[in-house]
Amino acid sequence: MKNKFRKNFGFPLCALALLANLISCSTAQKSSEVQSIRIPVAPYLKMTCKELATEQGSLISEAQAAGAQVDSSHDSDQAAVLVTWLLFWPAAFLIEGNQEEASRLAGIKGQLEAVSEAQKINECIQ
Repeated sequence: MKNKFRKNFGFPLCALALLANLISCSTAQKSSEVQSIRIPVAPYLKMTCKELATEQGSLISEAQAAGAQVDSSHDSDQAAVLVTWLLFWPAAFLIEGNQEEASRLAGIKGQLEAVSEAQKINECIQ
């Protein structure tokens, strides 16, 4: 029974595990995995509550666009890694990932946190 299982399912399971491992080799991040960069709150403390709300709205729009770009880049990178490993595996080590887009998103997330902190300090929100 054990031999029959190994014979029928051993190779496909190993191949599937190897494929999943290879796909996870990508350096690209999803937007939900990007951590914010700490941005000083001082420049935002000089703003009025209305200016802070406007800035926050602008940053939210930027973050959504940057997040979509990071996710798109992540998906493209995952597909490229899979194809590269299947067709020409040495080239898989040359795939760069999406660090540039992720860094931009991290900065925007940090700005959003700084604006939110300034709103609390300036008592714009309860």
